[in-house]
Amino acid sequence: MKLSFPTNDRKTIAKRTGRCEEFAIYEIENGKIKNVDYLKNTHDHDHDHDHDHGQGHGHGHGHGKGQGERQHSHSDIMELLKDVDVLLVGRVGKYMKGDLIESGLKYQTTKKIDIEEAIDEFLEGSE
Repeated sequence: MKLSFPTNDRKTIAKRTGRCEEFAIYEIENGKIKNVDYLKNTHDHDHDHDHDHGQGHGHGHGHGKGQGERQHSHSDIMELLKDVDVLLVGRVGKYMKGDLIESGLKYQTTKKIDIEEAIDEFLEGSE
């Protein structure tokens, strides 16, 4: 199982998922951390409304995505995390939530700030 966390310091969960420095990817096997990777967040932090990175992915629901109607898209983050089983976050903004649902990426919120504590809490809850 692969769990991902937005992070700025590789220890704690970043408050703003879309604006984090990178995503920590923890591979969990038999309740233990097997491997950890870090993927740089390539998301456009300026949120220019002209930059919709999701054009042409076919995930739209006929809302004209990519034609300036939407403030910004997190499709680049969804692509980065496509192999992740669950994204654990502190909170999810409405645009991020919509993109997570649209992409099929499962997410869960946690009140934990420390990544390893959040992993423990997640694993305890999934047994």
